[in-house]
Amino acid sequence: MREEVKMARGKWVIIIALVFVTFGMILGVWLCTSDPASIFVLPTLASTVPLSTPPPVISTPVPASESSTLTPVPTLDPTATLRAEPTRLSSSQAQDQAFTPSPAVTPTEVSTATPTPTSTPTPTPTLFSLATPALIRVTPTLSDTTAVPTSVPVAEVVPDTINIVVLGSDRRPDWSDWHTDVVQVVSVQPLVPAVTVLSIPRDLYVYIPGFRMGRINFADMYGELYGYEGGGPALLQQTLLYNLGIPVNHYVRTDFDGFIGIVDALGGVDIPVHCRLQDHWPYPDENGEYPIKVLEPGVHHMDGETALWYARSRRTSSTFARERRQQQVLQAIWRKARSLDLLPRIPQLWDQFRSMVVTDMEFGDVVMLAEVAFRLDEQNVRFRNIGYQHVIPWTTPKGGSVFLPNWEEIGPVVSEALGPVPEGRLWRTLQAVEVWNGTGNASWDQLAADRLFREGFGAVIGQPDRRDYPQMQLIDFTSTAKGSGVPYLQWMFNVSAENVISAPDPNRGVSYRLIIGADYQTCRSP
Repeated sequence: MREEVKMARGKWVIIIALVFVTFGMILGVWLCTSDPASIFVLPTLASTVPLSTPPPVISTPVPASESSTLTPVPTLDPTATLRAEPTRLSSSQAQDQAFTPSPAVTPTEVSTATPTPTSTPTPTPTLFSLATPALIRVTPTLSDTTAVPTSVPVAEVVPDTINIVVLGSDRRPDWSDWHTDVVQVVSVQPLVPAVTVLSIPRDLYVYIPGFRMGRINFADMYGELYGYEGGGPALLQQTLLYNLGIPVNHYVRTDFDGFIGIVDALGGVDIPVHCRLQDHWPYPDENGEYPIKVLEPGVHHMDGETALWYARSRRTSSTFARERRQQQVLQAIWRKARSLDLLPRIPQLWDQFRSMVVTDMEFGDVVMLAEVAFRLDEQNVRFRNIGYQHVIPWTTPKGGSVFLPNWEEIGPVVSEALGPVPEGRLWRTLQAVEVWNGTGNASWDQLAADRLFREGFGAVIGQPDRRDYPQMQLIDFTSTAKGSGVPYLQWMFNVSAENVISAPDPNRGVSYRLIIGADYQTCRSP
């Protein structure tokens, strides 16, 4: 029973195990020689192709969306152009109102027979490469009473950028109904170098091209079950292009349940917990009860089971918070991996990788970007999320709770994630911050340092002169206001103007000193 529970829990954070295995061999290459601040590497360079001449339309059967029952789907007049124009709804309005397209179109209902998928689908052979993403033009269909939006503009990316979609699913060999509940896009800019990890909510309600409106975590399954050209990854690529404008060049997917073993093999990982987390422990005690586990803010050493619980817990937090925790665990694995001597094990790791994941990348692709790891600093690894403020909560005609994309809010997030690293952030890498923990709360200085790293600053832990500071303080050792990080640091740590102290000192090895006071808000974005 315990083993079955472990397998079921593992599916929620399989992305972490997947990415560690995928990039473990490259980590080994540079661990012995690279800068200690360098912690990340990602595979394969591939150029994008402009959407000038789209491939022919592929006719695809229409599957069910939220249940296993296949129903006829009415078809729209192909000459009509729909663009969903949702308005923000309160939680009560979302229960009563339907999503109304603008302009209004009266569809002609045509009964369309739909096949029954088999438990062992055989996808059609891949005739194209994901490395050249281009949107396949399809005729949108009407899905229930939900309008299909038009496609969004494709995001502009830096030359030579490579985007990899990393997928974690709950699929089992004998399952014909499964979902890809983890979708993260890893964008690599080799020339800077810089890396951005963008999380896509699993309940994002989007148009799956050639099929219907549905949760984005259905796209990979539809592509596999219905023989879409290129399979599930190709259909997910089209879904990301159509709805979010994200061009994907490669994919990595797994249903491997060995996350606990990977973390334990590393000797556990240290994870900065910024927000208090309380949830049921997934394994019963000797009385058959599931105890409540609580983590207070601080840096916690976690074994595989604890890290798994931390990454998948959402009973007392949101889906968006869970995605951020998954990124934290992923980053902790990278940090731990750099302390290990993996170089002699590269061949074995590659064989292990190929046996546990499905991908269109080859070993040569991974080796090609090894030199990126030598130049990559931790401050240039960015984590971005499509969060609650970027979507519109909505209830589907069948009663499902989903999120509609709010393109006006999502567009800038995608553009920033895939675009050039902002000059302001590059400047922050040159501005080191010394962190003092002026409180008796263990590891609050490490929480602040983690937050600084995530926003592009360098950070070092200093020894405070005392532990009874009531308020946050920021000491500015620079002598010029040009390019100053003071305003941003004030905002990040909620430091009042009267607690910003100017003390120019060109001989200091750091630009600023941040003193953590008793009023420090650990659970705050960023």
